[in-house]
Amino acid sequence: MNRVFLLTLGMFALGIDAYVVAGLLPGIAHSFSVTQAQAGQCVAIFTLSYAISAPVLSTLVGGKPVRTVLTIALAVFSIANAASVAAVNFPLLLAARALAGFGAGLFSPVAAAAAAALVPEQRKGRALGMVLGGMSAGTVVGVPAGLWVNDWIGWRGTLGLVTLIGCIALAGVAARLPSLALRRPPSLRERLAVE
Repeated sequence: MNRVFLLTLGMFALGIDAYVVAGLLPGIAHSFSVTQAQAGQCVAIFTLSYAISAPVLSTLVGGKPVRTVLTIALAVFSIANAASVAAVNFPLLLAARALAGFGAGLFSPVAAAAAAALVPEQRKGRALGMVLGGMSAGTVVGVPAGLWVNDWIGWRGTLGLVTLIGCIALAGVAARLPSLALRRPPSLRERLAVE
């Protein structure tokens, strides 16, 4: 189960990132001299990227080595969050948030499938619940913690915290996840087919 915990930690970082930015909008707006409504694009672009990439990218990487896919996904997610911290203007911040959404969208479905593949049949439900619970915990625990960090050192500090958690998960997945091969998911055509 300790390998499943690494996937859970990655999902925890995703959960924070998906929801904490809404609380950071006043600081982001102030930093870049934009309105809070404009700053809200940071939330929308992350969510849109996540929603598009989850089904598309998980289909495209089907059959590829899971550890490699998850490592790349967490690397993209963490680098994009680091780029968000370092963004010097609002367009760069939006680009970084979109990239973070793509990394998250790739990680999430593959991590869930990997968690189920890592354990015996009778523990699959528990493993899947643990990984998906990681995202919920990111919302319930991580978001208030991120807002507390925001109060102390600003929105960049909060996204720095997300980057750190993502990097810890990345190091663990790269070092400890065994080589897995998952079944190829349905193609995009099959997913979009209406019967």
